[in-house]
Parts: sequence; structure tokens; C-alpha cells
Amino acid sequence: MKKITPMTALVLILLVCICRTGATPHYFSRVISLGPYITENLLLLGIEKEIIGVTIHEKPEIKKNREIVGTLLDPNIETILRIRPDIVIATKEGNRKQTVEKLVSLGINVKVIDEVISYEDVKNNFLFLAEIFGKQDVAKKIIADVDSKLAKYRRKMFVKKKKIFWHIGTKPLFTAGSNTYFNEISLYAGGMNIFGDIKTKYIAVSVEEVIKRNPDVIITMGMGEDTYAKDFWNSFRNVQAVKKNKIFRVDDYDFCSPTPLSFLKSVKTIAGFLEN
Repeated sequence: MKKITPMTALVLILLVCICRTGATPHYFSRVISLGPYITENLLLLGIEKEIIGVTIHEKPEIKKNREIVGTLLDPNIETILRIRPDIVIATKEGNRKQTVEKLVSLGINVKVIDEVISYEDVKNNFLFLAEIFGKQDVAKKIIADVDSKLAKYRRKMFVKKKKIFWHIGTKPLFTAGSNTYFNEISLYAGGMNIFGDIKTKYIAVSVEEVIKRNPDVIITMGMGEDTYAKDFWNSFRNVQAVKKNKIFRVDDYDFCSPTPLSFLKSVKTIAGFLEN
């Protein structure tokens, strides 16, 4: 009978473990992220050194020493091919389907994460990325911690709610409907999105309709000018949010690139704005 050396035995044990757990090695050392939303989730998972390319929409510190591969809607295919990624991560919400199809046709390994409407979607996408990189344990621990901290906010979803207007864009005046995680942030924080009755994602609305719905709090983002929205609303003195000086600017990255952790942070922030 042929003897099994200690080294051979170790290899066999490892193979058995892999087969039993369904685990596979992950060697993605050259990653391209096609949007800040993807990047923020990768960083939370501890995927940092592996990211070699990003879009122009990232924070300056993230773009540093990384290749810029264009924009969300128009990534540079030639640049992507030149830097030879092991994998490209795209999103259904931010990237064009044609871009993904083109990259796949050129032999690039592309994974696409779903659009985000709810906190459940945030978690599912996070777990999807974790599976790609073999970081399931990290992801599950983070989610469990966030879920436990969100539990105390869920109670606020069933009490009398203050009304929130999400001022996302100005020309036209743009806001969030019910099919958005902004709507869910409102509910977790103990508030109510004043356009949460409209079954859509993002919609253009009139100033007159906002005044009619009379928000208690106005949340602004994405304008590029910190003072513009506040100056804009200050002329409408009959709006409750203006009377109470409850117009707040929030960080675009935290609110527009949601991770499980930033979702919790956003809920805490809005809950603070709703106090008093």
C-alpha cells in the first residue's frame, strides 16, 4: 500500500474542506469599480489595495494612485482593457447595459450589482460583493451589527411622523418617491417623505406642491453649492421647515453611495434633524 506523506495528507484535508463548504479560492487582485457606490462597499469589506481603477466621480483620496476609467455612463473601454483587470464591478442603476455587454464581449470578467430601493437591497448587494471576494464572514458580521443598531429606530416607524422633503436637484426641482431608499431612511428615522405616496423613484415636482405639503424638515444634497438651497427656501416663510430653520445639507457620498454602515449613519443623521 502506497504511503501518504504528511504534505499529501494536508492537501487532501484542504480539498475535503473546500468540497464540504462549497468554498472557492478568490484571487481578484486587480479590480475596477465603475461607481462610488460599488467602491464604498468594497472598502467596507476590506477590498482596497486590489482596486486599480475607478471613475471620475470618486473622492480625491480614492482616485489617488488609481487609474481613472471615465464616467459612470461613459467608461473608457480602451483604458479598462489596457490596465488588465481581473474583474470589473458595475451596477444596473449607474452603468449602461451596453457598456457591460461590450466589456463581456471583449472577454472581461464583469459582475453587476442590482439597483437599490430598500435597505434590504443594500444588504443583498453587500453580500453579493462579499461572496465574489470570499468576505462573507466579514459582511455578515457588519450586517448583524447594523441590524441590531437599527432595531431601536424601527419603533419610530409606528409613531406620529414629521414630514420630510428630499431636495435632490434644483433645475428642475427633483425629489424622491416611495421606491427609493431615501423613503426608507425617512421611515427608519421616524419621519415621513412628503412624496412617499408617489409610487416611483425620482420625480420632478413644483415649488407650489412642496409648499402645499408643508414639510417640517428639508434635506438638501447634490446641488454643488452649500448655501443655494437654503437661500432658495428662505423666501417661502410659510413653510414649516423654513419657520423652524430646519433646512439641512447632507453629505452626497454617505447618502448616494449606501453601504449597510452608511445607511445606519444616514438614519441617525435624519433622526437628529427631526428632533425638537
